[in-house]
Amino acid sequence: MLMRKITAILILFISVITTAQSFEIAGGLGTGAFYFIEEVDNSVNTTYESPASLYFDLKYNFKDRIDGIKLRVQSTSVNIDGQDYQTGVALDGNVETFTTLLMYERLRSDKVFNIGYQMGMGLTQQEFIRQKNSNIQPLEEKFMSVTFGGLYSIRLHEKLRLNLETAIFWTDPINTFRGSKNWQTAGEDISFLAQLGVSYNFK
Repeated sequence: MLMRKITAILILFISVITTAQSFEIAGGLGTGAFYFIEEVDNSVNTTYESPASLYFDLKYNFKDRIDGIKLRVQSTSVNIDGQDYQTGVALDGNVETFTTLLMYERLRSDKVFNIGYQMGMGLTQQEFIRQKNSNIQPLEEKFMSVTFGGLYSIRLHEKLRLNLETAIFWTDPINTFRGSKNWQTAGEDISFLAQLGVSYNFK
């Protein structure tokens, strides 16, 4: 399901850049510490393992400026083991998310080595498989997510750059403030992402 959505977005990206000259495309992958608050909370018997992330960007660069707006599609996957926070049900499955983000990016300057920041918000679709190889239906949810992080970039060519991103990814911030009675396993939480990718500028 997630790969079909990523493929559809890629087709859209390609159709746009064939007619535009002020756009930049990017893609990358990474890992991190997913659902960090649950991991450090000793009262929660849940472990997240083998975290992985994948992203694709389409960025519009403002004319004669070093900032821009970009659309990001991001997929994450992590294995989960332990017990459900609310029900105590045994878990041996995985959590997959597909997020569409609208982001603002700003770099310090247009140099060989560059640093900057990016932030944004969007919609996350999550599929929570509680037990692998079972007939238990996965839990599917949609919620808002926000992100903020740093960007470190090295120019490899006039139009090609290597990018390292470190970011905080906050899932379902609205439910975070509704109180602990409403909190869920693999729900509202903070994840730390580190992603490496490349970008190509079409101008």
